[in-house]
Amino acid sequence: MNVPEKKRSLLKKKSEKPINYWKWAFAILLALICSIVLFIGYKVFTPSVDQSRIISQTKTIKKSADIDVSVDKKQLTAGINYYLKQNQKKSNIKYRFLLDKSAILMGTTKILGQSVSFTLYSTPKLNKRGNIVLHAKSVSVGSLNAPASFVLRYVQNNYDLGKFATVNYKKSTITLNLVQVTKKQGIKVKGETFNLNSNKFLFKVSVPLK
Repeated sequence: MNVPEKKRSLLKKKSEKPINYWKWAFAILLALICSIVLFIGYKVFTPSVDQSRIISQTKTIKKSADIDVSVDKKQLTAGINYYLKQNQKKSNIKYRFLLDKSAILMGTTKILGQSVSFTLYSTPKLNKRGNIVLHAKSVSVGSLNAPASFVLRYVQNNYDLGKFATVNYKKSTITLNLVQVTKKQGIKVKGETFNLNSNKFLFKVSVPLK
């Protein structure tokens, strides 16, 4: 290498800036810290496997919980009479319910100012909506036997039995509307099994979860 070239090489080396290792170290450290912060943030805001499963399950949860309630004749009689009493406070006719070998509806009303008792013997069944339907077999007014359709027509046309009981004199039936039992609380009651012979009565109660 001749002298001029050597001088140029030395001048070139002098003109090159020295590498700032501290600057690069700081940049690498800053990038590492940012990566750690981003990783922690991702982990914090990303639900775990169990959390995702719980969220998925709670999104598909029902609005109500179904409870199966099994009762016997005495318990069912007491329950129905309680709601009958609640629904006939303002009615001119008073009646109560009894389960024996058949379903019996006994009532008292006034005809021509005199108190008259009547008894309706019926075969109970559940309809598609799970309500109890009493199919009248016979009716006695006092000690006099009377046609069921005639008595039920008189009751339907002259008395308000409330929303809990619905009379259909043409079919000779009285329907006990279980859906009206606790409607204000949003609770629904539906009959599932109604067997007088085996003394087995099963009802499904839907309780709102909200």
